[in-house]
Amino acid sequence: MQDIKLPYRKKPNRLHKVVLFFLWAAIYYFVIQAVPLMAQIKEKKQLSTDDYSQWSKLWPKKISDKGKWVSYALQYKLHQDTLFVQKTEGDKKYVFPNGSNGVFNQEQWFACLVKDTLVLKNLVSGTTRYTPNVASFFFNSNGKFLLTFLNDRDGRKQLIIKDMQEKVVEIIPNISSWKSDSSGNSIVYCNDRNGQYNVELIKFGKQLSKESIVVDNEVDFQNLVFRENTIAFTQKGKTSTKLFCFNNTTKRLFRYDPEEHDDFPADSRISDSYGSLTLSKDGRRVFFLIKEKNNDSNSDETSVQIWNTEDKQLYSNKKKNGFTPLRDKLAVWWPKDNCMLQITTKERPSAMLNGNYKYALTFDPLAYEPQAKFNSDRDIYITDLSNGSQKILLEKHSGNILTVLMSPNGKFISYTKNGDWWIYKISNGTHTNITRNIGVNFFREDNNTPGEAQMYGNIGWTENDKTVYVYDQFDIWEITPDGTSASRLTHGREKHLRFRVVPLSPEKQFAESLLDFNTRSFCSQEKLLLEAYDKRTETVGYYVWKRKIGEKVVVPLNGKRSHFMKTAKSEAFVYMEQTYEQAPTLVFQANSMVKPKVLVKSNPQQKNFNWGKSELVNYEVNGEIIRAALYYPAKYKKEQKYPMIVQIYERQSHYVNDYVNPSVYEQGGFNITNFTTQGYFVLLPDINYKFGDPGESAKICTIAATNEIINRGLVDSLRIGLIGHSFGGYETDFILTKTNKFAAAVSGAAWTDLVSTYFSIGESYLKPEFWRFEEHQLRIGKSFFEDMSSYIRNSPILNAEQITTPLLAWSGQKDRTISYHQSIEFYLALRTLKKKHLLLIYPNEDHAVVNEHNQKDLTERISEWFGYYLKSEKRKKWMDANNP
Repeated sequence: MQDIKLPYRKKPNRLHKVVLFFLWAAIYYFVIQAVPLMAQIKEKKQLSTDDYSQWSKLWPKKISDKGKWVSYALQYKLHQDTLFVQKTEGDKKYVFPNGSNGVFNQEQWFACLVKDTLVLKNLVSGTTRYTPNVASFFFNSNGKFLLTFLNDRDGRKQLIIKDMQEKVVEIIPNISSWKSDSSGNSIVYCNDRNGQYNVELIKFGKQLSKESIVVDNEVDFQNLVFRENTIAFTQKGKTSTKLFCFNNTTKRLFRYDPEEHDDFPADSRISDSYGSLTLSKDGRRVFFLIKEKNNDSNSDETSVQIWNTEDKQLYSNKKKNGFTPLRDKLAVWWPKDNCMLQITTKERPSAMLNGNYKYALTFDPLAYEPQAKFNSDRDIYITDLSNGSQKILLEKHSGNILTVLMSPNGKFISYTKNGDWWIYKISNGTHTNITRNIGVNFFREDNNTPGEAQMYGNIGWTENDKTVYVYDQFDIWEITPDGTSASRLTHGREKHLRFRVVPLSPEKQFAESLLDFNTRSFCSQEKLLLEAYDKRTETVGYYVWKRKIGEKVVVPLNGKRSHFMKTAKSEAFVYMEQTYEQAPTLVFQANSMVKPKVLVKSNPQQKNFNWGKSELVNYEVNGEIIRAALYYPAKYKKEQKYPMIVQIYERQSHYVNDYVNPSVYEQGGFNITNFTTQGYFVLLPDINYKFGDPGESAKICTIAATNEIINRGLVDSLRIGLIGHSFGGYETDFILTKTNKFAAAVSGAAWTDLVSTYFSIGESYLKPEFWRFEEHQLRIGKSFFEDMSSYIRNSPILNAEQITTPLLAWSGQKDRTISYHQSIEFYLALRTLKKKHLLLIYPNEDHAVVNEHNQKDLTERISEWFGYYLKSEKRKKWMDANNP
């Protein structure tokens, strides 16, 4: 910048210097400050439906072992989904359009599938290899080999094994099935080589080694399971199915043929169905299923149906799922001794195994039928598999099977009873209440349904089943199995923080089989990664807990955080964070002491558009403070009053920090951001329920929350709409029978007649719908005959005459959760009463709309409905009567 020349040549006096100073200051402000300021105040655009396609969803995927690389995906509704691999230092990035199933091999390689093509990228050199016609792939544990399964013929696969220098080490054709061990060091497979059927094992070390387990010239093998050093599989012959077990340590192959054993049940065979085999961890026991050869009853569809009120299993359920007493029976085989024991029977057809698979728990899920719970109570017996002896363990115990959990080493069984945790010691048969004297509640204190309260959780045991970890509302407790010692490991209650363990490894995230109800195993000295949640602010952070130190902040609470992933070989980690105003962002930290680094922030285009904000608000009902999530319209102005949409469904304030992409592709037709960017407030109130009055509870809370926002002077009381789906649809219909406060409403897939619903069979589970009323969402808490007035009082259809609000309803004609006939009933009632009502029925949709064309149609119609009634927009032709 040139010097400023004064219009005189005299030496500047003091006044001149002052003038010069202010002149320079003015130049600085306008030149240096005003330009970026003008850029900041550049008018943002109004978001339109044409802009929605720019938005994507961010999904964190993987982090490499040492944290040098991270993969994530951006998914679009109308554009190509894309998988990214990004270096955590610098800005190096690789892009894989339509990529999926991405996997790192140490810090040098990344592989993914693009449709059926394997893409292998060298992250150091940037070179890429392509392999077409690939069904699946994986790297072995030491990363020296890449296994690729190519589609072959008749559903079989060709296995190609290469080293990382692209040298083909092995080609194996005609593979029908395969399994790897948990370490990734070995793979077993069944294949056919010119009519010779094989089961073979490959081990990976510095070199690859292969060995044959069994060969047969007539019949193929199937149903492989691989656990530790043991492999089991079946072979279906012409007259029977044989069972095999191979010990990889001793190299012994054992075979069980039912035709060679007199103790095998008559008229039965070994099931060869997928997933029917389970191995104990020590490999000494193989669990399998026995199928009765002729167990189909009344299979003729033209036969008369016999419905007996004394039947324990409803006829329709029996027809679809099979008669429970005739289901496949569980048995165990000891390969070394070549003997077996049948575990379940017609009297007790269901089972679960203890931690070391030496005991089985059996029960009859129909024992107390007919009754009104979703799962009826059951008497649980424990069987010692070494000798077949059995005895009663729990009488008339909860039908929620997750209330019975096994210690990993098999010494104990934990269960819940009367609001406490109990421990059963298998060795001496003693039952101990371990939480009775602690003085805190280990079951949900905010339970708001008539059914049994849910426990906060039993997350696992320390080594050798020494102590058990259980949750209360805020903290983690460590308790000895005899109940003599209990200590609180965290201090969440004082801070109003809820601490929960985040698994650092995939161990125990998935059960070994459907029989496995083991909890996790922890080293008592290991550190625990904890998610910290503050309900007061709906914010999340992360802590690390160490036994001698307690919990320490790793990531402070702020907004919503999720998808925490830690590296296997360093202290690095990534996580995703978001608020309603901040799009999901992927954050990396080399360790907890360094500054977080943003790797990617999704939806950067948001900055170009007007956007709303969200906040938690409180409202009062009968002296109790309840919360709601309130979303402001984009470009909000204090002096203006806006229309508002109230969306209801139980408790929703915890969504306040969720980022919501604008979209017309919504399963329920409702999108918060669509409405806020169209100039609406949106309110999601929590609802507290009084048993016996679900409708009235929803009405009181919804109106109180709405009045709170009106009293704040934010919205126009004559331009408020109400919307709900499913149970929220029921609440919407009921509220309209009690108030004319809302100018328009939308109800989706709603219950409208509680009496007919109570006496119906739900298509999803083929069970009577009693449970929904007596212990679940509809919250009557009693049977129809015990409290008939509540069913009548809370049925919208019986009060439909009071409705004055224009109502748009919708339903899927194939809805298996809430029959669309409920919407038809309400439509006929309102039609007879000459009310303003439109009903949309989507012929091929279930409880939620999944077809994209229908999603767009529903979302747009709801927007137009509220636009007409709340914003005086032009009435659409589809709203008029007598359309062709």
